[in-house]
Amino acid sequence: MPHCAYRLRHVSHSRGFSLLELLIVLVIFAIMASIAVPSFQSLRQNQQLTDASNELVAALRLARGEAIMREAEVTLSAVEDDDWAQGWRIADEDNKTIAVHQTLPAQLSVGDENAQRPGKVTFNDLGYPQDGEAAKWQLRHGLSDDSRWVCLSRIGRAYVAESNKGCDS
Repeated sequence: MPHCAYRLRHVSHSRGFSLLELLIVLVIFAIMASIAVPSFQSLRQNQQLTDASNELVAALRLARGEAIMREAEVTLSAVEDDDWAQGWRIADEDNKTIAVHQTLPAQLSVGDENAQRPGKVTFNDLGYPQDGEAAKWQLRHGLSDDSRWVCLSRIGRAYVAESNKGCDS
């Protein structure tokens, strides 16, 4: 059985972190986290914008494909009062719903270059927009200056552009 003095001497040589060292590490961690959080928010906003614009392009392509497949008119329109942020609906010529998209996140808005809400788009049986006009939707994130443009050409091609100038007809 070891002597009591030996045990005390042995304990005093044990290693660990002091309270001061732990506090310094926590302060450094807090500073790094406060720098990283805004960039994560920006990343999240950018991702929401990209997702919504890609989903609108997918809806335009689906509506066009359905019009060609059914050999009939198919319409893509906003669910409520031309407010595209509330979601959109694809319907056939008998107004039967083919697909519905849910409401966009609260910070996202949809308009055109004049901040107006674009109307509906109807594709004919050949997949062309019925009025023969190109269309544009601007998706904006309310918490940042970021925006995406969803473009529909005169021949029915839908794509995403980073600016209004990317929507060449």
